[in-house]
Amino acid sequence: MRRFIRLSSALLVAAGALEPLSAGTLTLDIDQAVELALRNNHAIAQAEARVDAASAGKGAAFGSFLPQLSASGSYYRMGTVNQFEMVTPIPGKFPLRVYDPETGEIIGFTDSIVMTVGVDTMELELGSADNFTIRGTAEWVLFTWGKLVNAYRIAGLSLDMEKEGLRLARIQVRTQAVEGFYQAMLARRMAELMKDSYAQLERHVDQVKTLYEEGLAKRLDYARANVGLVNMESQVSALQNAAALAEAALRNTLDLEPGTALELTGDLEFEDWDIGLEDAVESALENRPELLQLRDATRMADLGVRIARTANLPSLFAQFNYDYKNPVGFSPGWGTDWNLLVGAQMPLFTGGTNWNKLKQAKAQQRQAKVGLAMAEDGIRLEVEALHNTLTQEHSNIDYQSQNVSLAEDALEMAETGYQNGLVTNLEYLDTQLALTQSRVSYLSSLANHRIAGARLRQAMGIAEQE
Repeated sequence: MRRFIRLSSALLVAAGALEPLSAGTLTLDIDQAVELALRNNHAIAQAEARVDAASAGKGAAFGSFLPQLSASGSYYRMGTVNQFEMVTPIPGKFPLRVYDPETGEIIGFTDSIVMTVGVDTMELELGSADNFTIRGTAEWVLFTWGKLVNAYRIAGLSLDMEKEGLRLARIQVRTQAVEGFYQAMLARRMAELMKDSYAQLERHVDQVKTLYEEGLAKRLDYARANVGLVNMESQVSALQNAAALAEAALRNTLDLEPGTALELTGDLEFEDWDIGLEDAVESALENRPELLQLRDATRMADLGVRIARTANLPSLFAQFNYDYKNPVGFSPGWGTDWNLLVGAQMPLFTGGTNWNKLKQAKAQQRQAKVGLAMAEDGIRLEVEALHNTLTQEHSNIDYQSQNVSLAEDALEMAETGYQNGLVTNLEYLDTQLALTQSRVSYLSSLANHRIAGARLRQAMGIAEQE
């Protein structure tokens, strides 16, 4: 009896109950459950948003290669306009005398000739009190020793990392859906099994009662049979209550309404999938999203070192301005003007900032490489453990299938033997408990084999059987 109670307690942890079906019941097979989880999962939606953000970041990095255009307008008024004082001549017209070269006498006068008869002063304003400018500017970074190129590569690697993050989220959600589906299905099958065992034990109790009333069975046998029946009845009730948790977890994984009734179709059949350990490890090292992300992070760290090394080198740039302003120079009124600037910029002293940034980048580079190596070692161990689990569950299916056949034969013989007085009531109860335990173990092995396969695929970085 203690063995029966321990078995029922184990079932309470893993089992689920069958919910009554209604017109609003949602029918699901494993493929539909996975599809529903992928469509409704919030983690996938977040990962998709991160991919969109990284894609926009890559586009922004590409924009650094192109000229940056801007427009501005300004008005300023001068309180005092500088003036420049100039001396100007005063012109006059006078005829000149004409002399005879031989006698030296005046022989006439010339026409009037313009001559300076005096000087005057005037003030010239150097500018205007009201100044208006509308400016268009084009700036273009010409040469930065690869800073812009490496920044664009980093943005591209960041996008690749987010894409791998999305793929990881989808693989994880798929695995969660598979686990939840088969755990819920296992719970239902175990609930059905326990109800069948209860019905079988109930028939045995009726048989013991008849034999007891005829004086062919002891009162102790009848009491033990009833105790077992009451215990199983309470355990079946407890299993049905615990079943709600298994299906609630599945509904949560699929993002369904809490009250949605489910009908799970399909069966816990053996999945014929076998893969060698070396192939599994190779697949994980090639396809695991976390490893691909860490490799991208290592490349990003390498590019960060390159950028830090060029921080103290000069950068070349060009700037072109086109103005529409009033006044233009010393000329009043609206007009156009332009200027072109080509220059170089180089930091001379940064207080050690750039040097320390280089040290920081090199340390991050080392950290990324060590992290990648550690992750590869950890994933090899994880894949090996999950591969061993899959192999073990495969073996368990064969063992438990044989046990179920043997236990069914044993119970059939125990029923006949008890009717003929060759088997005691306690022996019959132990035989029935052994059959129940064998069936439970067989169902658990089938479900665990499916779940182990899903977890191994996740560890290998693949979503479906390949």
